[in-house]
Amino acid sequence: NDTVSIAELKLGDNDMLSAQVAAMVHADLLVLLTDTDGLYTADPRSDPDAKHIPYVERVTPEIEALATGAGTANGTGGMATKLRAAKMVTAAGCDMIITNGERPQVLYDVADGKAVGTRFLGKKSGID
Repeated sequence: NDTVSIAELKLGDNDMLSAQVAAMVHADLLVLLTDTDGLYTADPRSDPDAKHIPYVERVTPEIEALATGAGTANGTGGMATKLRAAKMVTAAGCDMIITNGERPQVLYDVADGKAVGTRFLGKKSGID
């Protein structure tokens, strides 16, 4: 979770820390809760024509280009770090979901296998 005071503590960001832990423990799924419903073709806060992307099979340069920087003044990376985290965990075989944390009950939907947010598919052995 975010630190209460960010002045003294700068170890990186939560997205990359959680991705490192998920990869180390060979997790099946990493869920990142944020203030949007996942990855979009543009920033939905400023572009009303932005389209939600429900699945990403591979984090390509085109997908990375969709990311913007930190969404808030205290943020450390916004969607860009989430995509870096996705690249790391999917390479380790772990799926990842970015979804909106304003409704914590969304975790029940994730556990039930419902499609929420954007799901990044982990690379499985022998599949490129």
